[in-house]
Amino acid sequence: MTGISEDDIRIRAYALWEADGHPDGSHDTHWLQALRELTEEAGSIPLTPAKASKLSVVKNDAAIEPATRKRSRTA
Repeated sequence: MTGISEDDIRIRAYALWEADGHPDGSHDTHWLQALRELTEEAGSIPLTPAKASKLSVVKNDAAIEPATRKRSRTA
């Protein structure tokens, strides 16, 4: 890979999410945008959506929210 860590992507995705007004349900969009931006900045070959989705390890929006934030669960 390019030397871009998951933490690098998470930090960029969180910044994008904040700049976008904290929209619910947009974690995949911000994660992939962050991955694309960091890859381009590193001078790597741009990823296709299929390759980017294979690299994406975000399973839920908790990955782009602050680690200290607790999500409330209602049954």
